[in-house]
Formats: sequence, C-alpha cells, structure tokens
Amino acid sequence: MPLRAYIEDKEIVSIDLNDEEWSALKARLKAKKTVLILPCCGQEGFLRTSSKGLKHFVHLKSANPCDWKPESAEHLKAKVAIMEACREQGWDAIPEFSEADWRADVLAVQGGKRIAFEVQWSRQTYEETRLRQERYKASNVRGCWFFRIAPKEMSDYDKTLVADKETPAFKIFKDENSNILAQVGKVQMPLKALISNLLARKLKFCEHIRMAPKQKITIIFFEMKCWKCGTLQYCYTVEPSLKSVCNCDFDVERSSWDDHDIDKHPGVYAAVQDFLQTEEGRQLKVGPVKKRYSRTVADSYLSHGCYYCDAIFGDFHLIEEKLYAFTGVYTIIDNALMPKPIWWILRVFHHVLLSLLGLYFGSFRCEQNFSRPTVYCFLKVGNAPVSS
Repeated sequence: MPLRAYIEDKEIVSIDLNDEEWSALKARLKAKKTVLILPCCGQEGFLRTSSKGLKHFVHLKSANPCDWKPESAEHLKAKVAIMEACREQGWDAIPEFSEADWRADVLAVQGGKRIAFEVQWSRQTYEETRLRQERYKASNVRGCWFFRIAPKEMSDYDKTLVADKETPAFKIFKDENSNILAQVGKVQMPLKALISNLLARKLKFCEHIRMAPKQKITIIFFEMKCWKCGTLQYCYTVEPSLKSVCNCDFDVERSSWDDHDIDKHPGVYAAVQDFLQTEEGRQLKVGPVKKRYSRTVADSYLSHGCYYCDAIFGDFHLIEEKLYAFTGVYTIIDNALMPKPIWWILRVFHHVLLSLLGLYFGSFRCEQNFSRPTVYCFLKVGNAPVSS
C-alpha cells in the first residue's frame, strides 16, 4: 500500500494530507479532473483509507500489473511510524523510494547521510536479506531492518535477533492494542521511539561490554563426592548473571579447561576464601583452586580439586554438578547489601532513552575486570536446605 504518488508531476505523501485535502483530491479523481500516478510503476492509482484511518494509495487494475507486493495494515502502520520519527529528528523521510536495483520502505536523508528502513512483516529468507543489504551498501546507503519473523540464520537459540553491525536488525510485533512495538535486547518500546533514539545517536552497537568494578554475585556451594577417595565435601560455582558499568544484566559464557571461567576469577576466589573463614563457612570443606594436571586434556589448568586428596575435579565432569546446583533448593547464609546502582535506561513518558552514544546497540561479550565482589552465598546439600 504506497504512501507516495504524483498529481500533475507534483509529489504528494498520503499522511501529509488532512481530511479536507484528502476528500477534495478524491472528488477531483472521481470527476476525472486529474490523474494520480504511482512512482513504483508509472501506472494510475486511487485513494483509500484503512479501517484504522491510515491514508494510502492503491493500484488500479491494469493489463500490466505492478510487481508491488501486497502490504498488511501493520506494515503500513510501521512505515508511518518510521516516517514520523524521522521527520521529528530533522531527517527527510521518503516512502517507497527507488534507486538502481532497490526500493526502500522509507529512505531517511540528512545531508549526505542516507538510511533505508525496511519492514518485513512477512517472511524473508536470509539470502534475500543479504542480497538487498549488499545493494544498499553499493549505493552508500545504510540499511536497517525490522522483522516480525527474522530468518533463522539471524536469530539466536531463543529466537532473539543476533546483533550484527553490518546488518542492523530488530524484532517488531503488534501488541493487544495494535500498536507496533520494537524490541532491543530485553527492552520493548514503540517502533517510533526506537527510530527516534537511533537517529538521535542514543543506540550503540558494542562488541564488548565492561563489567562494573563492583559486583553483587551469587556463589553456590554444593556437596559432591570425590571420584578418587570417595570423601564427601563441597565445591562452589557462581551464577553467571552480572552487571555492566551501565547496569545492564548479561550472562557470562562459561569456559572449560582453561583459567578464564568466572568461578576461577581471583575476585570470586578471594570472596570464597573470605566466606570460608566466617562462622557459617567453616563447616564447609572446599578444596583450593589451583593448577592441576589433567590426563583428559594432557595439560595443566586452573581447576577445582579434592579437599582431602587433591585429586582434580575436571571442568567437564563438573558441568552436570553445577547445573544440578542451580536447580536445587538453597538457604541464604550471608546476605550482603550493595549500594543502589545507577539505572541505564531512562523512561520518559512512553519513550525509552538509552544512555549510550553511537548509532547501534547490540550483543555483548564481557571483559572480566571486576574487583572483589559483594557476595550472596547459598548452601545446598542434596535436595534439602541447610540452615545456618
């Protein structure tokens, strides 16, 4: 459903016409006093207003039909939201702009900068998306995509969009009130708000995120039996959810057979040792984290081990124990408080302002550089809680 047309070689945009102007134009077309031409194909069109009150143009039936693909009401509403946001941010917004071998839903122009916004309410393959993005790049245009259902190649295991600086893309959907919303990470906002923040350079794509220098972490102690001497004792693990310097929640990727897992971080290990010196912690027998030789990997690495015989607790064999520890029943032993942090998302009316500079916001990879953390300690024995 096009939003742009020509009347007597003059370009008009449907949403720029008020009700009086719209009715007057409809009367002139009906009386055949003028002709409305659609720029996508040069053929005639007519006026239509959707059930939601959105003004747009429609192709007349022709022996040579246009290759314009039908657009849903949601697609049309998304284009209108994008145009309104662009104009409010001082950009020119041209709907259905064509050049060379591409056509953008909305082309935003400011000086020498051009951004093509593409709304995909219906499915589109990854190959088609890449091809169209390459065409934009060849024309020195920055392409930005909004998918209701993204190609699987662009999605993570939980169907969230994987951030990609070369092909910026965001998920969009319709809420119960038919508003078009967009999702950035865990944040949902009106599509118009996302466009406004993007053009105002309040969204940034980040390859890395710096962890906050002080963390509130959860250390879980769980009971296990040594594979070598058979003695019951405790080991520990850390819940992987941490905070960035801007108070963003993110999970740390686990690593095995090396020295970089969060459980082995010097700050975490120091916090564990401090807790083991407390009245509650002295009851726990926990082997030291140190370099031990592993026959599995034929090398030495920083590892957990037996408190009694110092046998290595291999990272691979601890995976199941740690997963079980996360799903068990725990009792809080020590509950230290943290100062209230600064929240990184400002909510102003219905808009969300992300306090970062740049253009795109994306996925993160942590840099483990935090100091000794404030600690929540949990204790688990089998399926029964252990009191302090």
